[in-house]
Amino acid sequence: MTKHTVVVAESQTLFRDMITSFVEDMEEFRVIGTLKNGQEVINFIKEKEVRPYLVLLDIHMPIMDGLECAKQLKEIYPNIKVVLLSAYDDEESIETVLTVSADGYILKSSGLEEFKNTLRFIIDGKFVAPQRLVQSFSERLESLLKIERESSLHFIKEHFNNRKDLNNREWQIIQLMKKGWTNRMIAEHLGISEGTVKNYLSIIYKKLQIKNRVALLQMLSDMTG
Repeated sequence: MTKHTVVVAESQTLFRDMITSFVEDMEEFRVIGTLKNGQEVINFIKEKEVRPYLVLLDIHMPIMDGLECAKQLKEIYPNIKVVLLSAYDDEESIETVLTVSADGYILKSSGLEEFKNTLRFIIDGKFVAPQRLVQSFSERLESLLKIERESSLHFIKEHFNNRKDLNNREWQIIQLMKKGWTNRMIAEHLGISEGTVKNYLSIIYKKLQIKNRVALLQMLSDMTG
């Protein structure tokens, strides 16, 4: 059986030895390097000219922490799988992991079987993180999708009963207003002047029988309750 090569980076000797022991107990893996910080990991890979299958990185290490190391590894060697280890389970952690394209996030408080199963899931190409953090991310993602859905042209036209007196450009401007864009942003996006945007808005106000931007924004706000 071909074993996947692993590099372990952890600044604390006790945790480094424990993690190494856990990994080597698994028949799927073989540890080829145990290091103290992210810079040592980068140097090890370059100097030894090895490409480990998996790198386990403690987030909090001196000289170069796990996040910076993960970022550099993914930029230089995108096929190397990177898993971050941390004692912290705050909600911002999952977002941080995603920004460096890590393949997983393991809490140091995890049980041994949970730790091993996580590594096996990652072999199968799955992204793994603690359930609470994934749930938090899912809720935020759903909120963003809801905002995007309610800013769609189809949704807006339905709210306005698909009025026939508004042309495509006017619908477009209303949609961008719904997204919170300023006149300048709309003008730059559409390749027209701010004055032209204001002229379109004046026409839109007249057609909708409202007086100003505040009234239009209120109408758009009322769409989502």
